[in-house]
Amino acid sequence: MKCHLFRKEINLKVVSVLIVICFLAISMNRCIANPGSQKDSSCYGFIAPLFKCENITVEDQINCKTKNMVNDLLGEQIAVYWTSTNITASIRKINDETGQEMFFEKGTFIIPFTGDNVQDKKIIAVACDYNQSSEIEAGDLIKIPVYLLMEPLITRVYQLSEVKIAQYKGVVNTGCDQYYLEIARKCGFLTFEYLDDKELTKKLNNNAFNVIMWPGDSLKLSFLYTGKSAPIYWVIEDVKYGVSRAVRDFVAAGGGYIGSCAGACRAACGAQFETRIGNVTIDWERKAYNPKLCSIGLMAISDVIFKSSMLEPGAIESKIFNDMHPVTYGLDSIASDWLCGGPQFVDIGKNSQIIALFHNTNTYLDGTPSWISSNFGNGKAVIFSTHPEIEEVKMGHAGEIIISNALYYTTSKGIKELQTFHPTNLSFIGDAWKKTSNLTIDTNNKADIFEKIKTIINGTISEITNLSEKLQSLKELIRKIADEKNIHLDSKNNTSPGNFSISPNLVYLDIFIKYFTNTTKTLDTLEKIYPLLKNDTGFIKQIETLKTELSEAINETRCMCSESQKIYPHFYRALLEYQQAKILLKIRENVIEENVHKLNWQIPSGFYYIPQTYFNSLKLLRASWYNYETNMAI
Repeated sequence: MKCHLFRKEINLKVVSVLIVICFLAISMNRCIANPGSQKDSSCYGFIAPLFKCENITVEDQINCKTKNMVNDLLGEQIAVYWTSTNITASIRKINDETGQEMFFEKGTFIIPFTGDNVQDKKIIAVACDYNQSSEIEAGDLIKIPVYLLMEPLITRVYQLSEVKIAQYKGVVNTGCDQYYLEIARKCGFLTFEYLDDKELTKKLNNNAFNVIMWPGDSLKLSFLYTGKSAPIYWVIEDVKYGVSRAVRDFVAAGGGYIGSCAGACRAACGAQFETRIGNVTIDWERKAYNPKLCSIGLMAISDVIFKSSMLEPGAIESKIFNDMHPVTYGLDSIASDWLCGGPQFVDIGKNSQIIALFHNTNTYLDGTPSWISSNFGNGKAVIFSTHPEIEEVKMGHAGEIIISNALYYTTSKGIKELQTFHPTNLSFIGDAWKKTSNLTIDTNNKADIFEKIKTIINGTISEITNLSEKLQSLKELIRKIADEKNIHLDSKNNTSPGNFSISPNLVYLDIFIKYFTNTTKTLDTLEKIYPLLKNDTGFIKQIETLKTELSEAINETRCMCSESQKIYPHFYRALLEYQQAKILLKIRENVIEENVHKLNWQIPSGFYYIPQTYFNSLKLLRASWYNYETNMAI
């Protein structure tokens, strides 16, 4: 009898244990808890969702700020994960004891605690700065939603890496690269460097960078700048510098590639076109799609075939085809987009997948792929027939989401299962929070370590402004002459001698002035915190390195500004002679054409060092301040 009762007791215990296990499993998957029910309950990290509201401007600013936080954490080698599915989690608002269960869409960022007190305090310091207040960004009123994760979580995620961008700087300056640059600035992708053909083959490696962005090109401008069409120049580029080989090796070894319009064409493995003899369609296709083979003209890192669409530029729509692809996180089912004569993808290989389709264009493109994702070796590529990076400026909001998603996806370490299992007491979090949120910067105790550099920067800004004013008057004169010769500057089909339709690109000068101005503001803040960190030998060494980098960039900028100033008098004289004589000799026409092309090349390429001065300064400022806060919290 006793044995029978004993067996029943064991069975009841087993059942009880199984019930408890099932309950815990459900809890861990659904994250159900009431964090406010315990005074010193545990927290497993932070969770930062995508933010949506009716005001697109506010939504854009908050989401960009969230990505700044994520990128700062990644820069500090702190693990951040990106959810690949929708989840429901038990959370608590910071400084609020009320717990709740909240739904989070895929694309939410999770920052789990590590169990290392120093790293965890740094996580708390960064989250505090972005959710509450940041001492180094006085006047910034944008605060982002960051929540405490109150229960263990098991979910599928992409493990993110610090994004290190190489931006291709081609011989033809279409202006597309500036849109990529602005998205990087807004979202805090602060490791960013321009590489031209020569630099790309020497510097593009998987230690320095993990993604290359390839902007659009222009067939017309390519011919005017180089005397050759874009595809022919691509072949010459490969024969002379080995650009395609360098990019293929980089992606095959695990790097990412993002290309729009011509950047998508360049990534393809084949093109389809019509010959001049009859209407026979010919396929040019790389049958052997292999990372170990060489490539000329086309890089063949995406097994797609394209043909040119050559449609007029304008706003269009892309319809999401695969809403599970990370590029689509945070987007509506129909995304605003921008088309500028990009390729039509006519064949999709087995290593590629469609992300989105052209929608309501009222052209033959409707229903054909607009965004493609490809695998190549150990790397990933995302290519756009469209220009979502231009949509960011032209239309508003979606471009920043699309490009930043592509950056996170192509540089991620892949998808995995995340389990958060390092509980941290709220008292620990509160203590670190209190110590880091009350820190102050003594604005009266400012070091003058950058005064000389800032003076030179301000002088250089004056030189750039002076050049800009001269070129503006020159541009107006070109327009006046064009009117007298009945040349339509904005006409797509303008093929008249002299090419007056190509005038100096002054937009770049305004952009570079803004970046130099932001650099000086960042240096001002670095000087304010310098007294707090002057005993940190690592910080002092980084300051000296930054000063060297800034000096080199300023010297390059001043030299290029001087070279551009030298071209201007010859340019102006030729136009003045025409104005006086009402006739333009062929030799003078050639002088104008040559100098316009030189200016259009020199202005952007010569000043590409300037944005990097701002990115490097801001990166050092943020990293130094977070380390200071962490030390104060210990």
